[in-house]
Amino acid sequence: MLLTQEELAETARMHPQVVEFMKTMPSTPVDNSDVFAARERLAAGVKMMNDKLGPAPPTISESYHDVPMRDGFLSTTKIQKPASGPAGPLVVLYFGGGFVSGDKDQMSGIGRILVSLFGATVVSAGYRLAPEHPFPYGQLDSLDTTKWAAENATASILSADPSKGFIIGGVSAGGSIAAAVSRKVQEEEKLAHPLTGQWLCIPSLMDHASCPEEYKHVYLAYEQNGDTAFLGKESREMMAKASAWDNTSDLRYAVLSKAPISGQPRTYTQVEGMDPLRDDGLIYDELLKKAGVPTRIDLYPGCPHGHFMMMQGYEIGDKAFTDIGKGFAWLLEKEVPDAVFAKILGGSAA
Repeated sequence: MLLTQEELAETARMHPQVVEFMKTMPSTPVDNSDVFAARERLAAGVKMMNDKLGPAPPTISESYHDVPMRDGFLSTTKIQKPASGPAGPLVVLYFGGGFVSGDKDQMSGIGRILVSLFGATVVSAGYRLAPEHPFPYGQLDSLDTTKWAAENATASILSADPSKGFIIGGVSAGGSIAAAVSRKVQEEEKLAHPLTGQWLCIPSLMDHASCPEEYKHVYLAYEQNGDTAFLGKESREMMAKASAWDNTSDLRYAVLSKAPISGQPRTYTQVEGMDPLRDDGLIYDELLKKAGVPTRIDLYPGCPHGHFMMMQGYEIGDKAFTDIGKGFAWLLEKEVPDAVFAKILGGSAA
């Protein structure tokens, strides 16, 4: 999805509902240079969300399972699936947090939405974090969890049917991981079942150096949104230093993959207008589309990075959650009535 420079600038203008939300934020300055403080803040936010979510309804089974990584480490994943009924599609999710914070429980609300709407089995990967485990631990742990899920899709632990759909996806760092994993399994690390779709929510997919030359003139988000409230320069520098990532690696930036992009599965992307990562999603969607890959994209003008995780109860926050459900319906090629979305999302995304 390409926009003109003028249209891009307009998407960076703060949405009126964001203006109102910002008035509710604490005025105390936050130290975004401290990785462990950032980790604690995100953990507190996830706990608040999950406390509000409450225990799983009787129709959904939730459990944890230790999955062996390539170095022998056991990574704990969260598994959500229907408590009964036929096997459904398989979904693997990766959490966000700049590769330095977050955990598998972050995806609980979205997981419940997917179980309720589609009868899916949802595996939320628990990957290791930097700085204790720098790049590419998070990416490789996520890849290994995805391979495990594919190999065990029909076993009782998952009870899925990947012939009905096999989708990977994530938010922010998790969206970056999803794109990298999707390219990696295309040729180098084959899965037991092929991917049928990917969900890339506010992902980091390139930098200015790796942005294709013909799109550099519209790679402007770091200029227009370089120091926004929720993914400012200080935060980005902290994450880069802690992760010690390699900007020339296709595990960091999916756009660097040598695998033909035409071989990618259908892709649903969500992009924030007031996000320094905005143009990553817009340009990658265009690359996929030009290569003949079916794509769907939702852009939220005037919204900062991850607005929907913080702005539940606001129209623009709730819309993004509804779009996730509709995006997955599109990925799975299913028709879901609006009334069903309203019923499920009203109880699962709150």
